[in-house]
Amino acid sequence: MYIDRALLLVAAVMLVFMPSIADWLTSSDTAWYRPYQLWLLIVAAAYWNQRSRPRDEL
Repeated sequence: MYIDRALLLVAAVMLVFMPSIADWLTSSDTAWYRPYQLWLLIVAAAYWNQRSRPRDEL
């Protein structure tokens, strides 16, 4: 199974910055839809990463 290098880099960055991101998402002065924006960004990035792969690699 091949693990994409960009995916490993994103996982490492998330591991380092997760406490700051969690504080940013749960601060009391934020909009209610901020966590959903983060998930939308993650879904869009996953789609963009997978759309360029040939069908035989899936």
